Amino acid sequence: MQVANLVDTIHSMGTFATFTRALKMTELAATLKEPGAFTMFAPTDAAFAQMNTEKLDDLFDDYYNLSRVVKYHVVMGLYKAADLLDMTFLKTMEGQRLIIRSSASAGPASEALEDGSDAHSYVIKDTLTSTLLESIKVNGATITRADVSADNGVVHVIDKVLVPHFMVI
Repeated sequence: MQVANLVDTIHSMGTFATFTRALKMTELAATLKEPGAFTMFAPTDAAFAQMNTEKLDDLFDDYYNLSRVVKYHVVMGLYKAADLLDMTFLKTMEGQRLIIRSSASAGPASEALEDGSDAHSYVIKDTLTSTLLESIKVNGATITRADVSADNGVVHVIDKVLVPHFMVI
């Protein structure tokens, strides 16, 4: 089975029509079809539905701001969920940083894992549990499905639209 590029991958999943439309309306769709290593935080149609309809329409009518929002969801480099556990910030293609948080990063200051501790239940033989993966937040948005592979990167499905700092939508 051949894996598709990031744009075709999210399009084929069927729950990213709004984000796919935004990608295609900006120059980023062409970039994300090229070889490379990208990490995409893709908001679902349900995430866009949480936005005010009038403001969403205004965003799609404003190429500059739409481009900024779309680029704010993409990071150069391949960062799987396990990698995100060790991250605090990721610089987006828009230029600003995303804040990465998880229950692992909010854990105890001690590196030692004691049997029976919360941290010990998360890491068993280098395996990440679904509880830990579900605790990863990107600028407050929860990753609802991690590590969807594409031939030029990875997609993490998120439950909110990320908005760059100092931008009002």
